[in-house]
Amino acid sequence: MKATLGTKLTFVAGTMFAAFLSAGTALSADQKPDFVSGGILKICTSGEFPPMEYYENPGDKDLIGFEIDVMDAIAKRWGAKAEYIVGDFKGLLPSLDSKRCDLVASGIMITPPRLEKYDGIPYFGSHVVLVTAANDTETRVPANVSGKIMAIEAGTTYEKTVADLNAELEAAGKEPIQAQTYPSASGVIEQILVGRATATITQDTTAAYRMLQVPGRLAIPYTYDESENYGIYLRKSDGDRQMLKDAIEALQASGEMKAFLKKWNLPEASTDVAHDVN
Repeated sequence: MKATLGTKLTFVAGTMFAAFLSAGTALSADQKPDFVSGGILKICTSGEFPPMEYYENPGDKDLIGFEIDVMDAIAKRWGAKAEYIVGDFKGLLPSLDSKRCDLVASGIMITPPRLEKYDGIPYFGSHVVLVTAANDTETRVPANVSGKIMAIEAGTTYEKTVADLNAELEAAGKEPIQAQTYPSASGVIEQILVGRATATITQDTTAAYRMLQVPGRLAIPYTYDESENYGIYLRKSDGDRQMLKDAIEALQASGEMKAFLKKWNLPEASTDVAHDVN
């Protein structure tokens, strides 16, 4: 009789403990940062980085893009509506300090100096790529542009990339690349489309956008190994950071993140990055 009673008590206690854990799990799943308690998630962005976030047409009021889809989905998971505050890129992070916004999402790289003052979650890995005309079957690697014209956006780090490559080509006794700079990414792509340049070097995000604009006319024959991680920044708070990380991982696990990548013609492995920083 004592054994039976003890078994019953153990069963009841175990059931109550399981119910407690279940309730705790449900509560944890419903958690959201205090800054969305009013039903609005304020996000600062520059709105000038297609296909991450941009206005499709002059005069449009609503932003579109991959990162906009991601932020809308995160807001939805928290039972909130995303509200975008557009400003100069250099003023985005300071806007967290003034509480003008709750998150910053603008194709912004995760860097150690920024992490000293803000929390950030890496979630998108971007690579530098070589872009050519789709019908170019000869240019497979950057060195194949030896003796030919490479169009480069002025003021970018890609100018140095070409300079370093030319040093290697000359050391090997090959003709250097003829680098020609243009003031905009669209101007660079135009040179390839009209046949004035053989290739360009740019970020895979930029290449994806240009390829959406002119379907079937551009190709990416080569991707550099090095990558840069874009992320979402917020004010320092271990709890809020964890909830943002959980939301991003939930979108990745559900397949929503992959669907957004496909929608915007971005590399399918772009979001396969670690969400922790050292």
